[in-house]
Amino acid sequence: MNTPAPEPTPTPAGTSLVGQVVSGRYRIQKLIGEGGMGAVYLAEHTLMRKRVALKLLHAEMSTDDEVLARFRREAEAAAHVEHPNVAAATDFGQTEDGAFFLVLEYVEGTSLRDVLGGGPMAPARALHVARQIALALERAHGAGIVHRDLKPENVMLVHKGDDPDFVKVLDFGIAKVEPHPQRDVTQPLTRLGTILGTPEYMAPEQALGEPVGPPADLYAVGVMLYEMLTGKHPFDADDRMAILSMHIVAPVPAMADRNPALDVPPPIETLVRSLLEKDAKLRPPSARTLVDAAESAAIESGLELRPLASRGFGRESFPDLARSPAPASTSDDVGPPASRAWQARDALAKTDYGAPASAPLPETTARTQHGGPATPSPLLARLQSLPRGALIAVAAGVPVLVLLVVITLILTRRSSDNVTNAAGGGAGGAASGEARATRATPEKLRAAVTGGAAALDALATEFPEDPAVHAELARALGDAGRGAEMLLAVQTVLGLDASAVDDALLGAVTAAAQRAETTDEAFALLEGPLGARGVDALIDLSTNKAAPAAVQRRAAKSVARADVRAKASPATAVMLDLKSAKKCEDKRGLLDRVKDDGDARVLPALRALKSPRGCGFMGMRDCFSCLRKTDALDEAIKAVEARSSK
Repeated sequence: MNTPAPEPTPTPAGTSLVGQVVSGRYRIQKLIGEGGMGAVYLAEHTLMRKRVALKLLHAEMSTDDEVLARFRREAEAAAHVEHPNVAAATDFGQTEDGAFFLVLEYVEGTSLRDVLGGGPMAPARALHVARQIALALERAHGAGIVHRDLKPENVMLVHKGDDPDFVKVLDFGIAKVEPHPQRDVTQPLTRLGTILGTPEYMAPEQALGEPVGPPADLYAVGVMLYEMLTGKHPFDADDRMAILSMHIVAPVPAMADRNPALDVPPPIETLVRSLLEKDAKLRPPSARTLVDAAESAAIESGLELRPLASRGFGRESFPDLARSPAPASTSDDVGPPASRAWQARDALAKTDYGAPASAPLPETTARTQHGGPATPSPLLARLQSLPRGALIAVAAGVPVLVLLVVITLILTRRSSDNVTNAAGGGAGGAASGEARATRATPEKLRAAVTGGAAALDALATEFPEDPAVHAELARALGDAGRGAEMLLAVQTVLGLDASAVDDALLGAVTAAAQRAETTDEAFALLEGPLGARGVDALIDLSTNKAAPAAVQRRAAKSVARADVRAKASPATAVMLDLKSAKKCEDKRGLLDRVKDDGDARVLPALRALKSPRGCGFMGMRDCFSCLRKTDALDEAIKAVEARSSK
């Protein structure tokens, strides 16, 4: 007689998994936070030696259809918002005992909430942060996903390249995902009239329990931008219900009223007020519009914004985070002693669900398997004390916030000692002080090129600091038609050694800019990390009649931006300045620069200035008569011709 296989025994809530291997590939290293629904751990992929944040739903919760549906919804949302400014989801699955898990990106930085604790931010810095949040939202909204819980706790600032304020948006735990044609939508997960989110950052329509769309996220950006600029929330009240009411009916106070010590430029304050319009239809129509409006406000205010990093999606180019430091000892894997408790310097994202394991969960609630409410959290208890009729919860009596916050662990920027330890490759390597090789041998590189993109990707993992390997990977990905991944590989090369990006790779980026699926990511590289060569490529795109008209217009607009134009080479800069100069005296004033820096591209414009006609009646008048008073124009032409002939 066949004996039925025993049912898997769920791991009870509160049971430590430190030291165990989940799903055969994720070794649990440290408990970060835990609640009634599940826990978040620091884990390491056993084969790739890559650190991740692993969110584990308690096995007993996996029998609750609604809890499980929401956990799947979170995984789906995180998986479909692949963008450098979003903490990425990399895996989703089920353990041997029936618990579902979600694997998230491991990054480094500090929360915007902690940054705000230091007081107001400079306007240029605040706009830089807000633009990146908007880029993340652009990707999410394009995928049919509304975040619904944007707040400073869910925005992390990390070091990336030379940018200390690179944004990572966290927590799509209560994201609204638009129905898919093949998805069963007969039983919505949120009841009509239920208020979702954090009251301090809710749009008026969200506070009223009405359906929300992308404008609600933009409103939350407006609240955060107001806070960044003034150091204060736009509304001041002790009661969260009063805050909700203010979002709905109260006028937004002038920034000078909230913080008289500051002088925020009027164009920037106008932008913030547009985001905080009570009527969603009056806010900027899209996240992309917000990016453009922020840049325009900066120009009007005389501010220079930091260039935006790549807006590509998929694998991030964090060569310093590609491999974990070697484990110090086996004992650390078994369980952290008191001296190894999680420290503030570990930069845990202080989100609702990301509190240290020793701290109470502020915004998590649960129910029993039979549907009854569990013991409310302290915050829920406070919310329940609000005036009758105010329901500020994730759902009416059920836990729609399954594992509230995507925990992303943040390491502070690595020191040279950390580099040495990571290079040791293990405890023995660290002890001996031997540094691992950072460059692949020519033989290894040739073999990987022969093996194609997969072999090169593996080699790039082994040698994350070798620009030649990443450059070959970029070429292989481009040849395979994997444009988005190619752009990320190019971004990595630029971070390691910009000279390794040859003309062929630059051409591949320019070609990607003309394809709808990669245009944003390619333009981000051309406008930023590619520097002067990127500006030249944008100029070529703006006049390339074979390129889509929208691409030509966008390239022209990019070149006109002050932050992009500042990256131009001297030859390109003087060519652009000569083209934009309208008055004769202005053109004459540029001739010395043309003589010193101009290249062959400026010759057609110079020769056109030689004509004594083109203006007035029948075009008979000299448009640039001031140039005839000296030989400066002829000398500039001769100098450029001589330089171009070499």
